[in-house]
Amino acid sequence: MDNHGVRIAYGTDMGLVGPTALSLSSAIQSTPDLAKVDILSVSLDSKATDLLRRIADDRGIAIQFHPLKDDAFGSARHKGRHVPKAALARLFLPHLMEGRVLYIDGDTYVRRDLAEVYGISMDGHLIGGVRDSGSLHALHRISRGKTWSHLEETAKIVAPSPVHSYINSGVLLMDCGAIRNEGSLAEGMLKFERAIGYRTVDQDFINELFRGRIKHLNPAWNSSWGRASLQRSWAKDHGCSGAELKEEKDGIYHFHGPLKPWHSLPRDKWKRSIYAVAIYKAALWSFRRRYPEAIFT
Repeated sequence: MDNHGVRIAYGTDMGLVGPTALSLSSAIQSTPDLAKVDILSVSLDSKATDLLRRIADDRGIAIQFHPLKDDAFGSARHKGRHVPKAALARLFLPHLMEGRVLYIDGDTYVRRDLAEVYGISMDGHLIGGVRDSGSLHALHRISRGKTWSHLEETAKIVAPSPVHSYINSGVLLMDCGAIRNEGSLAEGMLKFERAIGYRTVDQDFINELFRGRIKHLNPAWNSSWGRASLQRSWAKDHGCSGAELKEEKDGIYHFHGPLKPWHSLPRDKWKRSIYAVAIYKAALWSFRRRYPEAIFT
């Protein structure tokens, strides 16, 4: 691990600043050796930055804002409310800092000390991430006679690696210095005109850029609605092994997709993820009492 402690980053805009603030608070509470927080701020107003700064200041954590205007992303567009342009902000990280940084999406909740994942060996890889749960589920369904309309498209993105190597971009461990030293890779990360050609924009683009250079992390560190055990089971079906499949407590819940736990949820979503959602809602209640100015849209 970096001798200077754990460094994390978030990318957010006004639409996700409340959930990002809650995630940041959970990261600070869970990580005693957290040294610095970087906020890739896309058109945040002063009230939003004041909230994030107050959360960090309350625990004596250094925080730095990297303001990005909407036009910094060129012709890139939103992919619905749950995939805003701010999702592309993480691609600026190798241009802004040295060493390692753990990028975390705002629709998350941290449950364990982030030093545990921050300090793992990257084995020469440039980024670390968790295999995408949606893709693993789709492959699982194919094995049972179903179809997946995005199979060929996803296979092209990660080729020559297998389809199950495709990762979710919501939690990424990045070696920024190594990325900058990798020829024109860092510059290529900012070619947003390429990113807009992909279905998921940022996630597909990241998988294409780093194919073959990704360290696959245990699903505990990007637990899809608290279902990391299921993710490990699907990964095992595709021959994955080692530390990636070790049974361990969830470290980061990731509430990806259009439904969010700070909103009312349909019954079937509650039933499939009842423990993680209950943990989040309890934390949300406590957080809102402490920071009533936080807005969850």
